[in-house]
Amino acid sequence: MYCFVQRGFRAAVMAVALLGLVAGAPLSAHENHDELGAGPGPAVEVANVPPIEKASEADAHTNMAVANGEAMDQHAQAAERSKTFGERLMSWLGRLHSLVVHFPIAMFVGALGVELFGLWRGKRDYGQATHVMLIVGAVGAVAAALLGWFAGGFYMTDRNSVLMVHRWLGTAIAVAGLLLLYLSATARRAPEKPRTVYWALLGGMTVAIAIQGYIGGSFMHGGMSHMAF
Repeated sequence: MYCFVQRGFRAAVMAVALLGLVAGAPLSAHENHDELGAGPGPAVEVANVPPIEKASEADAHTNMAVANGEAMDQHAQAAERSKTFGERLMSWLGRLHSLVVHFPIAMFVGALGVELFGLWRGKRDYGQATHVMLIVGAVGAVAAALLGWFAGGFYMTDRNSVLMVHRWLGTAIAVAGLLLLYLSATARRAPEKPRTVYWALLGGMTVAIAIQGYIGGSFMHGGMSHMAF
């Protein structure tokens, strides 16, 4: 079962890589890179639109906002029409990131809960269920990290420090998930050995996922104070 999942995961990664090579699109195809603050360069500035003269100052500000909004909509539509197939594919893959992230969150946190329940009961019979959850979690974490790179662009650094932490913490979670899966498989083959590293990594993974989820939510819900009471 494990070998089958491992082969399937490798095939999926190779398929995505081949799609990227065939498409030949630039690596920064996602349309919201500048809004996110991705990459080391400056943000693209939107051209100023002159206000429409009206009788009152309030009307002038209102019309200015409307004109700016229309100009931005026209710019976005023009950019969308000019995209190549490869750019559309990269953008679409990036939008899948927010869908896939739920799998590793649920599986890793659930695996910790199952392990703690087994520890409380004094049994290790729940190891099979935990191992399956870690398989799904590790594959999901790698997929989420890869799609996150499509969403944020393939940059090593970002001018937005929050995005940069989110980018590399997500990548570290994916790597740690694979290591955690390996430790779980090793523990199943030698159940008599202590699992100190396994427990430390599983606990650390849960904390890292909580931090990562909080940071990710800041991009969707208005900044780092989105959880304020």
